[in-house]
Amino acid sequence: MRARAAFSASLAGELWSREMTEHASAYSDSAFKTKLSSLAGLDKLIDAAKQVHALLCDPATPLWVKGLCVGVLGYLIVPTDVVADFVPVLGYGDDLAALTAVIATIAARLPKQAETD
Repeated sequence: MRARAAFSASLAGELWSREMTEHASAYSDSAFKTKLSSLAGLDKLIDAAKQVHALLCDPATPLWVKGLCVGVLGYLIVPTDVVADFVPVLGYGDDLAALTAVIATIAARLPKQAETD
């Protein structure tokens, strides 16, 4: 059972990686800013995108994190992703899910800060 779960997780990771690599080529600062201006009223999506963009622009951000950032921002920019952005209500749901997943992945791998008393 564990081997099956490990295989499923490995396959999902590979598919996710392939999808993000394809979308990373769509990322650019100007395309990102254009996309944000078209997202009026989607505050959670905009906030998550800005958090990821800030990580990308920070020189202290590790390279693997920057790779995730470029991939997910490219995914956000491309209008024809898993659920096309022009589909009412659902169109940006997959974008928000992808941004949230990347932020959670990064946060889970950050070193824990030493507690100070």
